[in-house]
Amino acid sequence: MIFVSVFSLWLGCFASYLSSSKQRLIYKPIPRALAWPGFVITAAIAITGLAMQFGWLVSMLISLLLTMAMWLLLVVVASHVRERSVLVFSLGTVVFPSIFLLGIN
Repeated sequence: MIFVSVFSLWLGCFASYLSSSKQRLIYKPIPRALAWPGFVITAAIAITGLAMQFGWLVSMLISLLLTMAMWLLLVVVASHVRERSVLVFSLGTVVFPSIFLLGIN
């Protein structure tokens, strides 16, 4: 469930980044009316999924920490890789869940 939670949070962060008018991964940004509610829904799914393994407070803090790290990674990587949204999405899909999977005994 942790993998699903982290992956859903990555989907929400990626969608919210793609709704920015300054992003350069896709030609036309996706509508904000679609991206931000999607981010809120995926963040709620992530918090709920993480709460099955950890406590509610810890899962909210982990989600906040992951959201900040994911947005930071998106800004840094997307500034060097232009118009390759699949590459950036794949990088985040591999990096963040594997960090969690490596840390679990």
